[in-house]
Amino acid sequence: MNLTDPLHSEDDAARRGLRSLAQKNLAQEVYAELKRGLMTGGFLPGAKLKIRDLADVLGVSPTPVREALMQLVADGALTQTAGRSFAVPELDADDYDEVRRLRVLIEGEGASLAAARATEADVRALEEVHDALIRAKAAGDFRGALIWNEKFHRGLCELSGSKRLIRIVEGLWLHMGPLMNVLYQNRQMPAYSESRHGHLDVLEGLRTRNGDMARDAIQQDITGAAGEILRNLRGSKST
Repeated sequence: MNLTDPLHSEDDAARRGLRSLAQKNLAQEVYAELKRGLMTGGFLPGAKLKIRDLADVLGVSPTPVREALMQLVADGALTQTAGRSFAVPELDADDYDEVRRLRVLIEGEGASLAAARATEADVRALEEVHDALIRAKAAGDFRGALIWNEKFHRGLCELSGSKRLIRIVEGLWLHMGPLMNVLYQNRQMPAYSESRHGHLDVLEGLRTRNGDMARDAIQQDITGAAGEILRNLRGSKST
């Protein structure tokens, strides 16, 4: 399935990380599902989102879907044309570089705060997320790798205890999730995955309550694939 294709079935939705919803608080539930799908790379840049298709696969009426899409437009996560269609923005290299630099600052601060607060149980839970990411990479499961990678970064920031920081990070990942597909779109893991993974040093920083170590490690992890992503973005623009 091409992630730019329209949605046609519940199987399509599942592959994008979307789940069928019950009839309760529908607009916010649809918003949460689509937000999660964007943050975990369920849609490529340029993907078109049709209200009727989304309503069908999520098992709801078009009204809450429309409300959720409009909220995502307000968040800057989607664009809307005059014809009322919605799309994932196609960010260029400069856009990505801006998102990356902001992530370095904000997620770095989140990691530092997390090191002062994380319990042993918190660290073990985050380590399990990282292990799942490594298993997905080893199996060539690019979709799973995207999901677990986002979960690690989000989980780390949640340990900071700062609700404002978490909201900022989620806003950045609404753009970052689709961009990660630039790196993974051919179902190939990034080249830097063969070296020691930066998440391991993040976990060590949390265990030892070393905020500087956790900050440096997550910042290096964020910048690790930057060159490859920028080459892909600039290459696609020149072709």
